[in-house]
Amino acid sequence: MSEGSLKNMGDLLRKGATMLSESCPDCNTPLFKLKDGSLLCPMCNKPVVKVSADADVGGMAQQGSIDQTLLIKVKEIQGKLEAETDPEKINALLETLMKLLDARERVRKLA
Repeated sequence: MSEGSLKNMGDLLRKGATMLSESCPDCNTPLFKLKDGSLLCPMCNKPVVKVSADADVGGMAQQGSIDQTLLIKVKEIQGKLEAETDPEKINALLETLMKLLDARERVRKLA
């Protein structure tokens, strides 16, 4: 395990996440349950969705893909927001950020 992933795990724990006994299907790192109930792999830095045997796997994969795309866009907007100084542009970026976060919440409720 890399030092970066260990630091990420520590940060998650400090923010109130819970380390689970289940592990990531890709890298076998312990999963973390965030306060909002979602699961995250700290090594892959991506959300993980548990699927029951009778679940619609195709629909779940699509929801995970949409959530992952939205998360990428949130991070892009965050980077632009950190560098921006113009109040009008900051306001526009915040508006976009709020819409992206709202969309992520709606996608997660579908799961």
